[in-house]
Amino acid sequence: MPRIIDYEKSDAAKEWIRDEGAEQEERYKQIVKEMDDLSDERDVWVEKFFERIQTRGFNVHYDNRRAIPAEELPKRPDRPFKVVF
Repeated sequence: MPRIIDYEKSDAAKEWIRDEGAEQEERYKQIVKEMDDLSDERDVWVEKFFERIQTRGFNVHYDNRRAIPAEELPKRPDRPFKVVF
């Protein structure tokens, strides 16, 4: 696809883009590590959430609550949680 505006990046701009990409990659790796470290705690959070929506339910509209039966709960996949941000 042709460029709408033809321009050339300076060497400084190319270096900045490369450096910024490397920094973002490092930040991503750190976030993934922190999320992986939370996996056991996150499993507890999910179980507590499922218990809460089965017993207390959730607000469907204003003050109308609906409890979720166990058969409507999603099944846990066989893979680990993905880090999405």
